[in-house]
Amino acid sequence: MVNKENTKQIKKPDEGKKMLWPFLLVICLVCISLYYKSTNNQFLDLDDSTIIVKNYPFLKNAGNIPKAFTQGVFQIPGEKDTLASFYRPVMTVSFIIDAKLSSSYSPNPAPFLRANIFYHMVACILLMLLLLELNLDRIPSLLMTLIFAVHHLLNQAVAWIPGRNDSLLTIFILLSLLFLLKYRKTKKTSQFSLHIFFFVLALFTKENAVMFIPLVFILLRFIYKEPASGGNYKKLGIAYLLCILPWIFIRQHALANNINNNTISDSLHVFISNLPYFIQYAGKTLLPFNLSVMSAPADTNYLLGLVTIGLFVGYFVISKEKNISTVLFGVLWFLFFLAPSFLSGFSGLEHRAYLPLIGIILSVSQLGWIQHAGITPMRSKGFAGFIILCAVFIMYLSISIERLPIFRNKFAFDKSAMETSQSTLPCLYLAKHYEEAGDSNKMAGYNDIAAKNYNLAIEANKEALRRDSMLETIHSNIAGEYIRMNDFQNAEKELTIELSKHPKNAIGVFDMGLVLFQYERKDSLAVLMWKKSLTLDSSFAQPYKVLSQYYQAMGDSSNAILYRSFYKRKRPKQ
Repeated sequence: MVNKENTKQIKKPDEGKKMLWPFLLVICLVCISLYYKSTNNQFLDLDDSTIIVKNYPFLKNAGNIPKAFTQGVFQIPGEKDTLASFYRPVMTVSFIIDAKLSSSYSPNPAPFLRANIFYHMVACILLMLLLLELNLDRIPSLLMTLIFAVHHLLNQAVAWIPGRNDSLLTIFILLSLLFLLKYRKTKKTSQFSLHIFFFVLALFTKENAVMFIPLVFILLRFIYKEPASGGNYKKLGIAYLLCILPWIFIRQHALANNINNNTISDSLHVFISNLPYFIQYAGKTLLPFNLSVMSAPADTNYLLGLVTIGLFVGYFVISKEKNISTVLFGVLWFLFFLAPSFLSGFSGLEHRAYLPLIGIILSVSQLGWIQHAGITPMRSKGFAGFIILCAVFIMYLSISIERLPIFRNKFAFDKSAMETSQSTLPCLYLAKHYEEAGDSNKMAGYNDIAAKNYNLAIEANKEALRRDSMLETIHSNIAGEYIRMNDFQNAEKELTIELSKHPKNAIGVFDMGLVLFQYERKDSLAVLMWKKSLTLDSSFAQPYKVLSQYYQAMGDSSNAILYRSFYKRKRPKQ
């Protein structure tokens, strides 16, 4: 992306692109060296427990590949998809491939994590090819790519299995862009077809791919200066329309059972509330501070973000060697691909910066000292640029090496998220995992260890309350831990608080029934509470089971049979 008027100011690109394999080998070796230990990671129980562990029988059958395009990513056969707003068929297909290549008949994270490393390597290689295509020399292209390869914001995309969706999206977007650039030179139909083909794959990977369309037109008009009357605009516009319309239809059909009834106003409100993430991610792209694998808007360090933006803008203003059009294009790339993520209420996952970060790489690559950065004589501008890029690479590599252990298991991940963020979510995830560990120990007869885990779950829930005292279900979650330890007195206290704040909490009402039955021996009142919980949530299965057992014990076989039949229809599929 170097204009003719700038070519005198910078070093000419390396002749041709011969003997690239040593550079690409270095990229692969760096990726493998950094991430190979992550193949020992466990499932983090953050989406992967649903879309891989519970869905493993579906993934082991290659015949289900067509089905992946007809349902949401969280759809489990025989179960209701409670998150029917995420359409990620290409990621599901990639999981099917991993499961088929795996010799394991039970879910094993290692094959999936090895594939994540492979996809990261491919994305890095494509980034270097793009930088070369945009007339950056091999040495600076390699160094910029290596910085991307070890960047701290991308750890989650590689070390957490579902994070691959963003590396897959990046692969298809970069391939589509590379073939578009080749088509401009050759005018070959095959190159245009491949451009469209990879764009379609990007669409079926993640809806953020739609933002590629305006970026393509901006690229052609303002970077390559194609006249507004040029034929490429019309040809591309028609091709994109023919891709978008079927994709919308297929996606809508797949998410027909979407229970998310958010209006445009609701989505706009969510987007506005997430705007601080722009500042947050801008700061994290260049400065390795304020990092968190599960951040909240409240975690935004405005000073850090604004200083980063100020330095970025200021340098380009005073720099004599720059291509302002390409710089702005890179900034737009960052903003356009990041923006759709903020329509979700759960936007603080760092892997979402994977594709947007390419835009920052493109902008920064326009700095004169980077374009000159090669192994040249000491005291030259090129040598100084080379040293600076190497220093940045080493710094980012060190940070990533230090951070990667937090992905080794769900407890390490949740604790790190809780320590580095004001979000309540990691507190709730950690409480859930301690509760599950307590249940496992209790079943094995290790009651003391179980009680310790239940108390840790209580502490995690209390931390969530300290962060948001009006959170629904937290007091009932704490009560649930006390019930597991047969501490009905404390359970009743927590449930009284919960129901005073949230009287329509079905779980809280049900648990109060358990306390009344076990602790106060008020059987008739307990039955009323259990039935009330069903009026609040008829899909709640546990009350049917308890009512069936109660009536069976009371000798009322007709009611026992009735509620048992309800329970069989409502209970979660195993």
